[in-house]
Amino acid sequence: MNKTKYSLIIDGNYFLFRTLYVLPSSFKGGEILGTDEDVETYIRKLATDLTYQIRLFDGAIDNVIWTLDSKSWRKDFYPEMEYKGTRKQDKKINWDNFTAATAEFSDILNNAGVTISKVQGAEGDDLIYAWNTEFLAANKSTIVLTGDRDMIQLVGKNDNNDAHCLFYTPAHNKLFVFPGFDEWLNKPVEIEEDFFSAVKAHGTGEEHMRKSIKGIISKKSLDITEQSPDEFRFKKVLVGDKGDNVRPAYWKVQKTKGGQERTYGVSDKKAQIIYDRFITKNDKFEYMYLFSEEYLNDIADMLIEEMKIRDMSKENILINIRSNINLMILSSNTIPEGILDEMFKSIEDQIDKTSLDHRKVTAMKNLLAGTKYFQEGATPGTSASVFGKKDSGDSDFSFISDRKQKGTLF
Repeated sequence: MNKTKYSLIIDGNYFLFRTLYVLPSSFKGGEILGTDEDVETYIRKLATDLTYQIRLFDGAIDNVIWTLDSKSWRKDFYPEMEYKGTRKQDKKINWDNFTAATAEFSDILNNAGVTISKVQGAEGDDLIYAWNTEFLAANKSTIVLTGDRDMIQLVGKNDNNDAHCLFYTPAHNKLFVFPGFDEWLNKPVEIEEDFFSAVKAHGTGEEHMRKSIKGIISKKSLDITEQSPDEFRFKKVLVGDKGDNVRPAYWKVQKTKGGQERTYGVSDKKAQIIYDRFITKNDKFEYMYLFSEEYLNDIADMLIEEMKIRDMSKENILINIRSNINLMILSSNTIPEGILDEMFKSIEDQIDKTSLDHRKVTAMKNLLAGTKYFQEGATPGTSASVFGKKDSGDSDFSFISDRKQKGTLF
C-alpha cells in the first residue's frame, strides 16, 4: 500500500445515473436504453467520462474503488420514516438493459484493476465510509468523488497519523478539504543538517502528495472550501435532507395564501445559529456528542428556544433528532453491526488484491479495447462534459425520480 498516494473512492451510482441523463439527444422522447445501440452508446459514454475524471488525478492516486448500492438497510430498520420515499423508478428507462449495462461496465472496470465494492444491505454511502475509515486507519489518504453532499461529513484529517480525506464534486468543480488544509498544502520543506536526506524524505512523502494536489487544483482551477465535518453533521441533523425524504428535527405544515400546504422546517441559517450557541456553551462540538443524551438535550433545548416551538414536544423533537442521526450520520454507532462486519470483511478481502492499470483507466479506447464497445477509429459520440460547470445539482442519484416534488420545503 503506497502511503504517498491517494486512493480514489468513486460513488458508482452517482456516476451511472448522472451519465444516464446526459446521453445524446436521440434518446429524448423515447425509452432510455431501449435498444442495443443505446446501451453501447451509454457504456462508451461512461468510459469516456470516467477516464476523463481519473486522468485528472493520475499521478496522485494508485488505486480506484467503485462503490455500488444494494437495497438499503435503512428502509428495513426505519420503515416509518419513508426513507427516500419520494423517489421512484423512472418509467422512461429500460431497467433490464440498465442493470445489464452497469454490470458489464463493472466487469470492464474490474478487468482494468478497479476495485468493485458492493455488499448486500449497504448503500454506496456506507461503503465509502467503510473504505475511508479503513484507509485512514492505515495512514492512507483518500479522495472521495461524488455529487452527494452528505459525503462532506467524511472530510477530515486523522489526528493519529498524516492521512486525510478530501471530497471532490465534479458537478461544481469543488474540492472540500479539512480545516487547516491551506497551511498543510503550503507547508515549507524543512531542511535539516543532512540536506540530501531531508529533501529525499520530503520528496517521497507528504511533499509528494502536496505537489500532486497543487497540480490538480491548478489544472482544474478547483474551488477549495475548508469544511469542519463535525459542524456539517450537527447542522445536517437539524435541517434534514429533502432529497432523501428526511425531515428536519422540527417541522410544521402551513397553508399558503393560495390554499396550498407547505412544510417548513429548520433552515440552514437557524441551524448555524443553534450550532454557534452550542459552541458558546460547550466550547466545542465533536460528532460523538450526537450519541450523548446530555448533549442531545442541549441541542433540543436550544432548538425549542431559537424557533419558539410550542406545537411539538421536546420528546418528539428528541425522537426526530435521533432518527436523523441514524439515517444520515455515517458511523459505527449508526450502521448495524452485521452490515459493518460484512463491509469490513469485504474490504479486507479486496484491499490488496487488485493492481490498477493506469494505462487502461486513463483512456477510453484502452479501457474498452477488446470489447464490442470500441473499434479503432471510432469516436465516443459525446464529449466528457457530463461533469462540467453547466451541470446543475449536487443530488444523490441512487434512484431516479420522475415525480416533481411539490409542497415541501424540507
